[in-house]
Amino acid sequence: MLFTIRRPVSRRFIEVRFDSLLPYGRNKLILFGKSLWQFGRALIVYFLLKAKRTALIFAKAIAWVVVSIRSLKSYFVAKLIWSRGKLGRPVANFVVLTFALVIFFLGEVLSGSKLVVSKEVDASYLKTTNDIIPERNTALITIPENRQRTEYLTYKVEPGDSLYSIGNKFKVSIDALKYVNDLYDGSVLRVGQDIMIPPISGLIHKVASGDTLESIARKYSVPSQAIADFNYLLEPSKLALGTELVIPDAKVPVPVIPLPIIPSTIASGAADPGAKHGWCMWPTTVRVVTQNFSWYHNGLDIAASWSSAMPPIYACSKGVVVRSGWDPFGLGLHIRIDHGNGYETVYGHMSRLDVSYGDSVKKGEVIGIMGSTGRSTGPHVHFIIKFKGTPQDPVKYI
Repeated sequence: MLFTIRRPVSRRFIEVRFDSLLPYGRNKLILFGKSLWQFGRALIVYFLLKAKRTALIFAKAIAWVVVSIRSLKSYFVAKLIWSRGKLGRPVANFVVLTFALVIFFLGEVLSGSKLVVSKEVDASYLKTTNDIIPERNTALITIPENRQRTEYLTYKVEPGDSLYSIGNKFKVSIDALKYVNDLYDGSVLRVGQDIMIPPISGLIHKVASGDTLESIARKYSVPSQAIADFNYLLEPSKLALGTELVIPDAKVPVPVIPLPIIPSTIASGAADPGAKHGWCMWPTTVRVVTQNFSWYHNGLDIAASWSSAMPPIYACSKGVVVRSGWDPFGLGLHIRIDHGNGYETVYGHMSRLDVSYGDSVKKGEVIGIMGSTGRSTGPHVHFIIKFKGTPQDPVKYI
């Protein structure tokens, strides 16, 4: 409606009022929009005022901190000047203690960081030398608890003693006793005299500048692999100066002993017809033995040349593979086969494994390739035969 007629309160006059040309609903919408605009503008003004007050408070706080630091600095300067250095030591102690605490707490935090994570790898997954990542650059020595004596003993001569009786008592050679005690064949032992007893069937050599495992082996006429095995050297090519190495079966003076060769009657890949048992065949195609079975060496070392292709390794007899992977105690990549009746064979230092745990193998079947992994001075296979867990001389079973 354009015009409305409303009766006044006094009821004496009739009032005419002009409302609007717009419809009633649209007029209400415009009024709501104006109210919303006024509310938004008031809200913005409110937040601006609050931000201004917050900035003023923050500025006052910063100004207070600056003034406090200046006052504290002036206080300490005055104290240091008037104390003439008396506070120097307490301040230094405070700084060192604070630094130590910071390192302690940060060290705990950083030690839990996952930026670098060391993960254990199951040795059974290692199949080739490409799976092995070198970790250290110096020789490592891992010594088992049941290792034989590796140090000198001092023995006082008793009535009736001789070099022969002392050697038999301690299971060492007379030549070794004479060498370490500067004695000769005509030397007379006195009662109460101190005699140095070397390790069982061996001497101790202290590594000097220029020494290598090969030079030490030549000096005492023993295989370098024997020294590496007895001393549990994981990196035989790196000897630390001053390291004392036990030289098993050291010869004094040094004789020239050629490497033993297996007789040609043993054909590669075939059983030895003259063997004691005959159930075990020669485990590879090469016949050069660099170290025989002994009290300190539990198998045969059969070697190959770096210049030729690595020969295959054969299963000595039929059986079941009970271990195929990495050995942390020096054998490197190795295979262990159970032949039944208490017999077991081990093939160490291989470069490739062709069988896995649980595989059944036949006599003469190729199980891998010769190599120089683990504690090794060159390409060879460390061949072990065990009967009920006790190492046997392999030559007697081939």
